[in-house]
Amino acid sequence: MEVLVATMVLALGLLAALTAFSMASRVRGASSNDTVISFLAQQKLAEIRALGREQLPAGTEEGDFGPDFAEYAWRMTVREPDDVNVVPVDLTISAPEAGRNRETHFSTAVF
Repeated sequence: MEVLVATMVLALGLLAALTAFSMASRVRGASSNDTVISFLAQQKLAEIRALGREQLPAGTEEGDFGPDFAEYAWRMTVREPDDVNVVPVDLTISAPEAGRNRETHFSTAVF
């Protein structure tokens, strides 16, 4: 009887450990994906700011990040300048995550 109880306790402990390892692996993957999204967003936002207000026509453009990050895509929406001639820009980065597409939104203004 004691051996049976000990075996059950050991089995439950192993199951809990395997679940924890699986969860840690998923969290690590999501964290890595967040890092890539942040890097790509900083890169694209720097490109947008470098263009300047005159080279940003109102409208929506889409693209990807080349062969190094082929699974990631971007969509940029440039709005009309406001009263003080500031151009609002919305940037969306699409990234694969756990078999689905995840979108992360960023905004900036170009003076």
